[in-house]
Amino acid sequence: MFPEGLSNQVKLEKLYELVSRKRKILILTHNNPDPDSLASACALKYILRIRCHVDSIISYGGIVGRAENRAMVKRLRLDIKPISDVTIKNFSVIALVDCQPGAGNTILPKSILPTIVIDHHRPIRAKSKKVPFADIRTDYGSTSTILTEYLKESGIPNINRNVATALLYGIKSDTRDLGRGTGSKDMDAVLYLYPRVRFKILSKIENPDLPRSHFKIFEKTIRSAMIYRDVVISIVDPLDTPDTLAEMADLLIRLEGVKWSLCLGVYDGNVYFSVRTTLMKNGADRIVQNMVKRIGSAGGHDMIAAGKIECDLVSKNDCDGAIQTLIARFLKGVKRTGVEGKPL
Repeated sequence: MFPEGLSNQVKLEKLYELVSRKRKILILTHNNPDPDSLASACALKYILRIRCHVDSIISYGGIVGRAENRAMVKRLRLDIKPISDVTIKNFSVIALVDCQPGAGNTILPKSILPTIVIDHHRPIRAKSKKVPFADIRTDYGSTSTILTEYLKESGIPNINRNVATALLYGIKSDTRDLGRGTGSKDMDAVLYLYPRVRFKILSKIENPDLPRSHFKIFEKTIRSAMIYRDVVISIVDPLDTPDTLAEMADLLIRLEGVKWSLCLGVYDGNVYFSVRTTLMKNGADRIVQNMVKRIGSAGGHDMIAAGKIECDLVSKNDCDGAIQTLIARFLKGVKRTGVEGKPL
């Protein structure tokens, strides 16, 4: 871990030193990557190629599921590979972006310690403190903001506009258009990127064509939603992709009078969930960590958080039982135990 106050220039010099003369680097996003993770990975690859003349491969576990994320990959021609196409042991340098070792949301085996970690999520994991290069800024709204600062400090002339567009979308996505968990550093990054962005492409990414199945998910979410005073909970079943839950939690938190939203669903034998709150500094990350205590992994920020558990760790492969355990712990965490739920 870097000491507080260390300049981006010093960090970049350390980064360059670590990758110097390496043949190829593996950059891993978190599983089912979102725009912030994708953008951060692509920006890191770009910086290392231009400044260190080193090639990198970007890989991910899970799927790129949400329509906007697929549009981002297609429109910006992001060169990413599923982990099934990569042999991790062939790389001497591994970087994790927008995630940390031990967080449970990366395909990196527990036995491998990465060389580089760049992230903005709480908590800071114990393994991250052992990484040679760990830049974790929990007061930033996105990891894309950190990579934008690197890009600015790198002195690369005529920055690739696709990279700039990806980074801006990464920031906008993770901060909900600069309205959630945004600080001055995020705003500075947006101002730097703005003149370099391809806005016609950004518009197509933010407003992609949607299949009919997408609207059926909205119907399922609303039909199953239960209100517990100022809390709304919805079990989205069946779940087409894990990142759908974030979108549904964002939708329900907009309900009038609601201060907390929780969306849960089962995908590939695991229970995933997303939490949102309108309350500043109310510790959504703390709530989700208590929800998965001894049974899963979770993390996030004050107003946005998520997690995952394996069903058999809770109730012998009973995913319904696992979901009920999570709901009970969530209601206890937000002090709504005993409140009767009512249909939306």
